[in-house]
Amino acid sequence: MINMRGQMILAIIPSFITQLIAFYRIRKLTKGLVMELIIFLGDVLVQAIIPWPFGVIFVLPLTVGVPVYFVRKWTLEYNRMPPSMFD
Repeated sequence: MINMRGQMILAIIPSFITQLIAFYRIRKLTKGLVMELIIFLGDVLVQAIIPWPFGVIFVLPLTVGVPVYFVRKWTLEYNRMPPSMFD
């Protein structure tokens, strides 16, 4: 059983590494890595179109919100799995 509070702390920190740790703990590292790369490319695109301090207003909710949603969703699914699935 994975602690939801710890997962949310890891997901809310806008850092690629901490979010990947949260995905790794629930065995969704590959999906999390792909998601992080897509978010990064989207961030770069937005920053190229909208200059720096204003682009951050649009990028930060995307950078934090999407991983938080999926970490929460997948952690709940992981915690519902029977213990025999963890082996």
